[in-house]
Amino acid sequence: MITPIEIQNKVFKSGGLGYDKKDVDSFMQELLDSYEVLYRERMEMKDRINVLNEGLQYYKTIEKTLQKALVLAERTAEETKGTAMKNALVIEQEAVSKANIILEDAKHELEQIRNQTVELVRQYDMYKAKFKSLVNSQLELLDSQSFTVNLDSLSMFDTTPGSVDTPLGIYAEHKETMQENPLDSLSKDEIEIINLDEE
Repeated sequence: MITPIEIQNKVFKSGGLGYDKKDVDSFMQELLDSYEVLYRERMEMKDRINVLNEGLQYYKTIEKTLQKALVLAERTAEETKGTAMKNALVIEQEAVSKANIILEDAKHELEQIRNQTVELVRQYDMYKAKFKSLVNSQLELLDSQSFTVNLDSLSMFDTTPGSVDTPLGIYAEHKETMQENPLDSLSKDEIEIINLDEE
């Protein structure tokens, strides 16, 4: 494209018969002024287009970066979601496992308590039977001849003072006829736990 300087420096050859030099110079000056304005505007437009192209390229780069970031964010979200699901499944399995262990421990403890209760009831029944046997033995002992007292046995007090036996002598005389006391075979703790009101 011709520049304004080239138009300004253009020199025409003169001939014998030609155009009026003043008219040509005047027109050339107008043409130069108009062309200079157009040329300057064109250069400004070109600069603006370059700036706009650079801006457009910048925004295209940002768009690509945002698209990559969006894809990465979606991928990260999916991975995070997958990891969270796996962790939730692991936590759930651990919770179920711990619950099963606690349940088994509780069942075992319940079985131990039941066995201890059965054993305590068995011991209670055994002590109750022993005590019944003891009470029956004592009743039989009270009904026996050893505990029978009648007036005939008091005739020994009618003798003379020289022939009266001492209480120790009376005990020695009747010792063989007395039965053994069943309470002697029980310890003090066993006697204390017996309840006389129980059948």
